[in-house]
Amino acid sequence: MEALGGLLSGSDLQALEGPLADYVAASGREAVRVGPEGWVEDDLAFCREWGFDLESVTVPVAVWQGREDLMVPASHGEWLAAHVPGARPHLLEGVGHVALVARVGEILEDLAQHRRPSGRE
Repeated sequence: MEALGGLLSGSDLQALEGPLADYVAASGREAVRVGPEGWVEDDLAFCREWGFDLESVTVPVAVWQGREDLMVPASHGEWLAAHVPGARPHLLEGVGHVALVARVGEILEDLAQHRRPSGRE
């Protein structure tokens, strides 16, 4: 938690009081085990063209974003949901970046129920 400094909201700190803390720490260590290149490329992807037009997306999309996320602004989730046709936004009050991970069961359940809009192949 100390390594993430001011990037953790109150809901993130609360989520990291349980077993999620060990998982997040282990995941972070594994992510950079052979070097930071993957992390750097992931960050650079935010600043580059993605290679497709968001308006051309025809598969079901759910956008999950915590409004207390201090790592990815909530406005990004709003923007993404507004630019992907038929996207279902889940913009959660009182939820931060890591706290959203703690809701993975809810997210997976929602995705399993998400159906392709009628008329789209």
